[in-house]
Amino acid sequence: MYSQFILLAVVMIFIIGRLIGSRISFMKQVMASLLSVIVTSAVYYYGYLQYDKSDEFGLAGWLWLLSMVIVSLLFYLFFEMFDPIPIGERGERLTDTKNPFKRLSAWWNRQRRYIQVLVIAIRYGVGKNLALKRTPVSDQKLAVSLRKTLEACGGFFIKFGQVLSTRSDLLPPAIVEELSHLQENVVRLTTAQVEEILAKELNQPQEDIFKTFEMEPLAAASIGQVHRATLLGGGKQVVVKLLRPDISSKLQRDLDILVRFAAWASGKSAWARNIGFLDLAKGFSAAMKEETDFRIEARNFAQVTASLLQSPSKVKIPHVYREYSNAKVLVIEYMEGASVKSGTAILDERGIDRLEVQRRIFDCMLEQIFLKGIFHADPHPGNVYILNDGTPALLDFGSVGRLGTLQLDALKRLLIGFEKRSPYMIKDALLQLVETNQDIDQDDLEQALSQLLVQTAYDEAGGSDAFIQGLFRMIGEFGLSFYPNVAGAFRSLITLEGTMMQLNPSFSLMEEARRFAIEHAEQFLPINSSSDLKETAANELLELLPVIRRLPRRLDHLGSMLEKGEFSVKVGFFSDKANTSFVTKWISQALLAFVGTAFGGISIGLLSIGGRYSDDALNMVSMFGYTGILISAVLLIRVAIHAVRHLKQVKE
Repeated sequence: MYSQFILLAVVMIFIIGRLIGSRISFMKQVMASLLSVIVTSAVYYYGYLQYDKSDEFGLAGWLWLLSMVIVSLLFYLFFEMFDPIPIGERGERLTDTKNPFKRLSAWWNRQRRYIQVLVIAIRYGVGKNLALKRTPVSDQKLAVSLRKTLEACGGFFIKFGQVLSTRSDLLPPAIVEELSHLQENVVRLTTAQVEEILAKELNQPQEDIFKTFEMEPLAAASIGQVHRATLLGGGKQVVVKLLRPDISSKLQRDLDILVRFAAWASGKSAWARNIGFLDLAKGFSAAMKEETDFRIEARNFAQVTASLLQSPSKVKIPHVYREYSNAKVLVIEYMEGASVKSGTAILDERGIDRLEVQRRIFDCMLEQIFLKGIFHADPHPGNVYILNDGTPALLDFGSVGRLGTLQLDALKRLLIGFEKRSPYMIKDALLQLVETNQDIDQDDLEQALSQLLVQTAYDEAGGSDAFIQGLFRMIGEFGLSFYPNVAGAFRSLITLEGTMMQLNPSFSLMEEARRFAIEHAEQFLPINSSSDLKETAANELLELLPVIRRLPRRLDHLGSMLEKGEFSVKVGFFSDKANTSFVTKWISQALLAFVGTAFGGISIGLLSIGGRYSDDALNMVSMFGYTGILISAVLLIRVAIHAVRHLKQVKE
């Protein structure tokens, strides 16, 4: 008896999988088929078999099989709706493992952690404060509850809060100020764990690489731990950065929960949606995944070092020993010194001008951002060092930003526009740095920029600082957001501002940026003489020459078409593949729904006619009716499943 049920369930898996086109996990397919067999068999037995002792299969048996298929379809739809695995644009399942037991274990751990995070958020009133209308008082309440929530969640949630504390272009000052107080409390790796990592990850025994290795770490963070060592060959002192052994599983789990938490917060608050809170979480997730591969950091070191070979600022960047480094171990040159906050004592002792060192560091960073297009994305005080000889140095290139030539050009024009007090130039540059927004009124934006320039022109506290704060506020008011890499550049500058104040409390970001632009005028505005103007005009003309040469023929062709009355205008909506695919998909789904409904209506009519007669000849009408009901159910449930899958689809 049980073997027959199992056989029926296997047949259901094969048949329904082909009919419905669903890609739920294998375990859920088995559960859907078994449940349909058990439920329909129980109804069939208690509703018919216990009263009818005949051995004939008959119409009731066919109805049992028909209902089994339909109920199985419904279970498939149910499991599709609650399947947590997201789907890619091509319909693929975005999951790291196909093993159903590992997926079930990972799912359970995620759910448990997600519930824990939600309980913490509710306990500290994040949801309640998100729902309030945004005012300075409600912002302060939200800031406190958000900080407490992130601290209680720990791990990567704290790092996310630290990143948010640099986004003054999106977040109110109260939230930025509160989140800046977040601190990481990380448990250090034991000696046994360190030895195990070295033995497992190094391509040769530890004794063959290091003459000495200090087990007491210099520093510990959520991703890795740093130790001091001495190389066997040459006796050079190095820093060895080790990736935590359990970081991959925790990273995947916490980042997944963080994105879901951001989605929950965005659902609770229109303000969270408007600032792109979910996109911030996704961007942070992508950046953290890069930081867990030390090969990327080694590449970043090499690229930034190469870009600054001819730099006049002479800021030191440590050498990476790539022959000893891999994805989980990074060996870099050790530098004797102190962080920029403590390094002021070194400068004072040696009689080195703080302002000069501050400008060397600042100019090096601006050279990376405005001229080279590859920059240190996290120049906080711990990553900026003063060596014992007074030389400034940049450490930790786990997070590096990159800008394209168009964005570099726009950033330069933005700075020149501020210098020239030109709202048009600022607007033009700004629109090239933000994500496209068709609804924006460019005239209103230019007027607002003009007013901002006037309001901050004679600000006693520093017009440049007031201007940049007003610019960030204006971006939010107009519903704009920077491209992620541009936002990274601004975030780096804002972080750098706080670092520079350790050396010079009167530091002004925009004033120093203006000085840098003047000193590098050739790179910012490469037209300083009539010869430069002629060269620039000649280059522009060369770029336009192909267009100019084709222009007479095109004008002649256009005139001929107008003369013959053949001129026409085509709307290219369907020339875009995405538009065509979208319309085609939904038209096909609408047709399937219509056909399914039609089959259902016709089948009900046939069953109504067949029910008036009892002879076998006319019972064929009922059989056609039942067949139509099955086809209708398949079509309609297939449409419902595809709609559910579309809602879960992750855009690439």
